[in-house]
Amino acid sequence: MENKRVFAVPLPGALELLGDGPSFQDTLCGMLRKVKGFEDFSQPELASITRHMKAYRVPEGATISLEGDRNSHFSALIEGRICVYKEDSNNAVKLLSVISPGRIFGEISVIDDHPYSASLVAESDAIIVRMTQESFRQCVNENSAIGVRLLNLVAQLLCGRLRSASGQLVDYIHF
Repeated sequence: MENKRVFAVPLPGALELLGDGPSFQDTLCGMLRKVKGFEDFSQPELASITRHMKAYRVPEGATISLEGDRNSHFSALIEGRICVYKEDSNNAVKLLSVISPGRIFGEISVIDDHPYSASLVAESDAIIVRMTQESFRQCVNENSAIGVRLLNLVAQLLCGRLRSASGQLVDYIHF
């Protein structure tokens, strides 16, 4: 079966780098502090994490990632809204959810090294912070205490999503 893409691949530069590195670290820390799950991280912990992150502006309508892509990123939405789409077994594209500011996304692919399970498209102009899979792993390995906290955060996200999905699917189970 041919895999039909309904989303345009983003043009090079569609994600505009806002900043990274030491001169932008305080700004990144402030951004990350707005993300659910990072409220209790100390300033030094946030600084350690954000050394591995970059901030991007994403224009409305830009594809952030495509279902099936392997360019894994751990990301958080700071401003704007992102739509999550997935193709069903008939190749029809379905809206799964909308990510609102302060939420993490892309965490599954940095853990399991599988392709993205859904496509992400900016519903509005957005600002995201992200780190590559390699940077995520480096961050986790550099400081075991921060690594445990990050992996615990990811585990909590995944558990919450699994509980939500099973709650939605229960009405479709027939024996």
